[in-house]
Amino acid sequence: MNVGKVMTNTSVLQGLANNCRLQYVNEPEPAAFGVFDNFGIVVKYLASERQYIILVSAAATSDEAVNGMISSLSQFAGERKKTINYTSYLDKVVTISVRDVGKNTISALQEAVGAATYFCNQFGFVPVCKYCGNQMDLGFFAIGGTVDTMCTQCFNKKQAETSNMAMTEANKQFNLPMGILGAVLGALIGGIVWIITYQLGFLLFITGAIIVFCSCMLLKKMGGKLTVGGLITSLVISLVMVFAAEYLAVGISLFTQGGSELMLSFGDSFKLLNMLLFDNSLNDVGYGMSSAIKELKSGMAEDMIYGLISYVVAAVLFIVDYAKEKKVKYQAIRLG
Repeated sequence: MNVGKVMTNTSVLQGLANNCRLQYVNEPEPAAFGVFDNFGIVVKYLASERQYIILVSAAATSDEAVNGMISSLSQFAGERKKTINYTSYLDKVVTISVRDVGKNTISALQEAVGAATYFCNQFGFVPVCKYCGNQMDLGFFAIGGTVDTMCTQCFNKKQAETSNMAMTEANKQFNLPMGILGAVLGALIGGIVWIITYQLGFLLFITGAIIVFCSCMLLKKMGGKLTVGGLITSLVISLVMVFAAEYLAVGISLFTQGGSELMLSFGDSFKLLNMLLFDNSLNDVGYGMSSAIKELKSGMAEDMIYGLISYVVAAVLFIVDYAKEKKVKYQAIRLG
């Protein structure tokens, strides 16, 4: 379902681009952009909010024009509550948020794009760079993974800024000892979550992912930045913690639930666990004991499967995000 949804959002932007004679790019982010009715527009999809954002950079020539624009946008949204989430005009940008309404999304976007540029022309707005107000030499660019419209002069400034940021990041030293410490502490935090939820009688499916997230984020925080070596280190530590957390959770559970009845100390509980897991001779003691051992092992195996699945998903997401961020974070290019 999710894959189909992503494809649909991409096809929606492509369909809008074809219908409105705009351009479409899939990288650094899916977006439709171009000049429509004399105004430069950018249309993007916000997956976290399930909505499309239409952005038109334009400046008013009077306060009356601003009031007219705001009033018209508000009326437009009010008459289309099923498709329009919100509208605004702020800092030289007309914004219309369009809901993801399935097969009708392209037509809703086309109508919103037409309305935005119609209102701009109706109230005498002019195309401008939203950063400096310049009306000349406007274009479309990708800055740090975001498609935007501005003048060439502002692009050159931002290009220099991103270049300096990239150089600063490259020169920043990764603090290996502190990074490893952060990875271990983060994994421990995730492991504690695993143990606590186990003692409460359930295990969150995403606990493995929590271990990865905490480990990677604290490695980056304490190490100064995230590197390939640091990411691999964090993922290895997280993997070890997935196994360790389940082992500790079961051992603690044996102590809390049966320690008083069996007169087991905390250490004895783990000795018993080791015997149940690794001493094959116990399988011959009797059917009851054999059945209990099989149930224990199958329960732990099921927990590990869920934990490892969420671990793998989180690890892949971190690797993909890291690769994408490294590629586009300090990228500044002209589009079209």
